[in-house]
Amino acid sequence: MARWLLILTLLVGSSTAWAQSGQATHLSAMTDNAEAATRDAEHRVAMLAQHRAELARCYQDELDAIDRLKTQRPSWRHDRELRDSLSSSAETANQLVVASRELERANISLSSARRAYLVAIDAERSAGVASLRGARLDRARALLGPQVKVLPRPIVFPDLEVDPLADPEELEQRAVELRASEDMLSRQLAGLAAQAAELDHLAQLRKQHDRAGYLFDRDDDQPRHNTAVQKSPDGATTDDGTSSGGLHLPTIPGTFENAVIVLSNVIDASTINSFAAAQRSGDPEQRAEAAHQAHDAVAKRLDQVRKKRLEIEARAMRLRSRR
Repeated sequence: MARWLLILTLLVGSSTAWAQSGQATHLSAMTDNAEAATRDAEHRVAMLAQHRAELARCYQDELDAIDRLKTQRPSWRHDRELRDSLSSSAETANQLVVASRELERANISLSSARRAYLVAIDAERSAGVASLRGARLDRARALLGPQVKVLPRPIVFPDLEVDPLADPEELEQRAVELRASEDMLSRQLAGLAAQAAELDHLAQLRKQHDRAGYLFDRDDDQPRHNTAVQKSPDGATTDDGTSSGGLHLPTIPGTFENAVIVLSNVIDASTINSFAAAQRSGDPEQRAEAAHQAHDAVAKRLDQVRKKRLEIEARAMRLRSRR
């Protein structure tokens, strides 16, 4: 009987060891796959970023060439060069928009891949690994941790009501909380100001391009033969690609989406809805207007918090002086 118990114990122990070994192998494979997916995503982001940078440089060079052509004396050759330059810059702008969207999607995929890699490392590490494997996972986690993008969280707008019977200590603690809210709102305000400034610049570039095309069409009194009619991506008709109707300038990727989430509890619903609608628009002027409206709404809320904090600090000081 004792011999059978010994055999049964050995069988159970072997089964447990095999199961643990199988689980460790499975977790190790999951980690390796997550690492490979992360490396592939990083490579794709690097390639797309380089491609977008090249397009951006090309687009700026084309704009500079158009500006130089506009200062030259009109002639048949000059008009042809200007028409070709306008058409080329419009095409490059559209390519730049496509590249920006691809880069944005690739960055989102990279963030997801890195988070999955981090989860796989933690799962394998918690199951127990050999010292060499553990050291390798720890090094990978140390490099990966700062790269993992923290998902944005809505700012909780503070309650501005204060207990009229609060003592100075409670009031001072309340003032500290309001100052923390001020800091968060100030950071969002600075981000919205930067967004609005860049979008204003993009909108100005579009107006300059439209103006150049309009002046060229107005001043062009040469007959046109075999004029090809083209369709822009938004459905507008262009003659020889010289009209600016099909021009789409690049917009700022990734920033509007976060702001909509972060500010959802701070500004009113109508401003948030217009902000979210502008996010889907390819018109930088519309996006700039939405950024300015959100900036003004956040500035108003920040002013409310600041005034309440100063009021609470003054009240706490008065109560302390009476002691």
